[in-house]
Amino acid sequence: MKVTLLYKDREWGTEKSYFDKEEICKDLNLNIIFKTAGSFSDEPEEGKAVKIAMERDNHVVEMTKRVMLTPLLTQEEVYYRQQMVKEAVENYGWIKELYQAAKEAGEEVARFTAEKKKRGYGSGTDQGRQHIANISYLERIVYYLDRVEAAMRNWKESFVTEEAAAFAGNFLSEYHPEYKECLKKVVKDIRTSTVDGIMEVAAALGPGLSMTALVLCDIREPEVIKTGFLRSAAGKIGGFCRSLFEKDTKSIDGENQNLLQDIGEIKNVTLGAMMHFFEPFLEEKEIFFRQMYLQTAFLMGAANLYYRVHRVGVDFCFPKVVEQKDMSFEGLVEMSLALYNLRCPVANTLFAKDKHLVVVTGANQGGKSTYLRSIGIAQVMMQCGMYVPAKSFESGLYRNVFTHFTRREDSAMNSGRLDEELGRMERIIDNLTKDSVLLLNESFATTTEKEGSLIAEDITKALYECGVRVMMVTHLMAFAKSCYEKRPEHALFLSAERQDDGVRTFRMIEQEPELTSYGLDLYEALINAPAAESE
Repeated sequence: MKVTLLYKDREWGTEKSYFDKEEICKDLNLNIIFKTAGSFSDEPEEGKAVKIAMERDNHVVEMTKRVMLTPLLTQEEVYYRQQMVKEAVENYGWIKELYQAAKEAGEEVARFTAEKKKRGYGSGTDQGRQHIANISYLERIVYYLDRVEAAMRNWKESFVTEEAAAFAGNFLSEYHPEYKECLKKVVKDIRTSTVDGIMEVAAALGPGLSMTALVLCDIREPEVIKTGFLRSAAGKIGGFCRSLFEKDTKSIDGENQNLLQDIGEIKNVTLGAMMHFFEPFLEEKEIFFRQMYLQTAFLMGAANLYYRVHRVGVDFCFPKVVEQKDMSFEGLVEMSLALYNLRCPVANTLFAKDKHLVVVTGANQGGKSTYLRSIGIAQVMMQCGMYVPAKSFESGLYRNVFTHFTRREDSAMNSGRLDEELGRMERIIDNLTKDSVLLLNESFATTTEKEGSLIAEDITKALYECGVRVMMVTHLMAFAKSCYEKRPEHALFLSAERQDDGVRTFRMIEQEPELTSYGLDLYEALINAPAAESE
């Protein structure tokens, strides 16, 4: 049984995450998204304002982070993941049932493994207790398989995507009624043998009247004839067990002859052989539930995030994969800001066909950094197969997303600010490839206008000529003007819109870089203010 909720043809495993993932999290405020994804809440009743109690699942938080920071690299992978996310949103109850069953099964596996290590391996009475514990564990694993099977069967008529229906169908075809009935009968017979059931075994006599080739013939309840393990389990599993016992008991001939002469030991050996037969089954199901726990956690996070942000009026869409040279969107908002303020931020639109350099300038407090961050968040969400907070979104797929944002600690440093920025930039360039996107936010603003512009121009020119997508917000007007005057074919210049009265709309418009600043607005407001107001 394979869990293919995240990939069509494989399970979650060794896929590579973004190279600079911790920097991405910090610059794009992704941690608030991860935490929100792990927060569960009950929907309030319509028309009633109620306080929503939030409960955070750290496993969902962690898996949302791991999956979001591991990019999908093909259009087919993105589409498949989108369908599974869509199913989780549309049929939240289904994915929640799977997650809860996998979570409890995972806890059962962890507890059993810890207890097994603690008790070690004994003999005699201790060995009998171990067998009882092993049988109980087997029964619990079968119980959780039944939980998954019930979820698949009960929801199969409600699926909205072919991909989810196919996944459920594959599970039900493997865990079909005949297999399930046979498995449960075998497990029940094993349990019967430990209570008051009758166990029939046969053995040959070897040299010195020692027993060899111990074979389990039957397990049955008292006063019941011929309804035991081998005869009642459709013959198939019983046949495998019979062969296994013959092989295993031959291997213990030499050193355990004295033990086998004791009836209790014969029973322990027989139980041990039966549980040994189930070891591959248990190992397989442990992997199955581990994968189910990991994969459903991400889908739970995606659905939680959808419902939480949807409540504040944010539109969502599943993005379209296009060539790397193109990017366009309509109504894009900054997700982390929406979560922080619990209201829908100002939306923006972009059409950048065959443009791999986008330069954003304009006055301070105009929404430029928020705009750049919204693009970065949307790109990360798109590349993990999630929806995007926009009316429409189209972009290429990139192996790596790099961010270089000026942070509070940069401006608070007394020395070495430029060295720190250049060090981060050098690290990025050393690992940059053509299939990367680089987001620069006020980079090299920690030095003079002239020096910062020269650095920015050299780096941007080299990346532009290599075809690397660069999107940048800058206050280095000498650089922006110089770049604009060269009229590069694949470049787009935007500016934070500022109305004639100084009001900022927080929208980016296509415009030639111009000298504007928040400081000049403030100066003008103070100089022209009436005397009474300025006092």
